[in-house]
Amino acid sequence: MIESPNATTSSRGEWSLADSVKPYHRHVFACTGERSWPARLEDAPGLLGAMARDVRDLREAEGPIPKLTATDEPSRGPWIDLLVFPEAVRYRVADFAAWRTVLAGHLRGGGRPSLESEALPGRHVFVCVHMARDERCGNCGPPLRAAIEAAVARRGLVDVTVRATSHVGGHKYAGNVIVYPEGVWYGYVRPDDAERLVSEHLVAGRILEDLHRGGMQDRPRSPGSGE
Repeated sequence: MIESPNATTSSRGEWSLADSVKPYHRHVFACTGERSWPARLEDAPGLLGAMARDVRDLREAEGPIPKLTATDEPSRGPWIDLLVFPEAVRYRVADFAAWRTVLAGHLRGGGRPSLESEALPGRHVFVCVHMARDERCGNCGPPLRAAIEAAVARRGLVDVTVRATSHVGGHKYAGNVIVYPEGVWYGYVRPDDAERLVSEHLVAGRILEDLHRGGMQDRPRSPGSGE
């Protein structure tokens, strides 16, 4: 059980972290096996770009709001693996029709479509490293990810996976970290925070109040929230 604090303001940056996460209901990560994503995923070729455009077009729609980013984890075959949170499920998406099935059936509908899938056990930490979108994330992200991975290894946490991700929203809050399945967001995270993130959040179940941006919640959008 994660202990949730009251919203706070970090002293590290110019902007308040409190309520800086735009509302969304599910987060899907496309496994691309690389980090050379275009500045906007909507401009990516093939299926990745098509998926990103579909999600973009739903931002102002009624009903559940999905969020899509890319991760550098490779897919396990000639398709795109999708990691969906908070349910922690992996889908194999081979074509546009399969993507639309996941979009309508799970991301928007909340059910489980009849596609091959598997559960994703454990905890999942995502660090934004998207240099093409903003150099702050591109510079902050890689050393932060390495520091978190090292802290996880020192603790022997074999059920924790640390991945890089494309733009999640709010590059001005770099380094940005998201922890799933609980869907907790952190900003202004530095490599020297890695041990505290692991010991306090991943082990003890306590949110780091001074770095907390918000999370996967349905609430009004805050003025000045990151894009």
